[in-house]
Amino acid sequence: MVLRILEWRGIPVTDAVREQVEACTDLDRLEAWAQRAVHATDAAELFVGE
Repeated sequence: MVLRILEWRGIPVTDAVREQVEACTDLDRLEAWAQRAVHATDAAELFVGE
């Protein structure tokens, strides 16, 4: 869902970001990233503060 949100918003996703999101199995972290994806202007913003 995180990647779809970015896609729907027209935000480019690098291979590195895609790999990190796809490799994540922590549901709490994925939820936090999804919330950030709603407001992000760049895909790298998903990981700010981690």
